[in-house]
Amino acid sequence: MPETDMLDRLIHTAVRTDDDVIDFVTALVERPITRQCWVLFLDERAVPISFVMPISDLPWQPDEHVEDFAALTSDVVVQMAATEVVLVWERPGESRLFPIDWEWVDACACAFAEHGVRIRAQVAVHTGGVAIVSLDDADDLDDLGEVA
Repeated sequence: MPETDMLDRLIHTAVRTDDDVIDFVTALVERPITRQCWVLFLDERAVPISFVMPISDLPWQPDEHVEDFAALTSDVVVQMAATEVVLVWERPGESRLFPIDWEWVDACACAFAEHGVRIRAQVAVHTGGVAIVSLDDADDLDDLGEVA
C-alpha cells in the first residue's frame, strides 16, 4: 500500500492500542530528521485530529519552558476538543534515548498532568526505530542510557 494511502487510512482510524500508536507515528514521522517533539491530538473516540504541533525550539534540558509547553498544549487540547495527546520525541543520529531524553519524558508527564492533559503515549523515533517509552523503562537504564 502506498505511504499516502496508509497515512490516509491511519488518520481516520482510532488509535486504541500501543501497536496503533506505533503505526500512526511511523506513518507521520518516517525517519528522524531534526531534534524535536511532535504533539499529536486524539479525539474522544481516539481518532487523530487533523492538527499536528511540531516543537523544535525546546531547550536541550527541561527547564521552566516545560510549563509553557504544557500550558500551550493544554490550550490547543481545549481549542481542538481533543481528549488526549501523543508526544513523539524525534532524535536523529541516535539509536537510543539518553538520560536527558528521559528527563524530558518525566518532566512532560508531570507538567502535562498538572495542566490536565492526558498523555496517551510518549514515543521515541530514532535510528534504532520507533518505540513507546515509559518511565518504568527509565528505571531499568544502565549507566550508558540503554535499557538493561
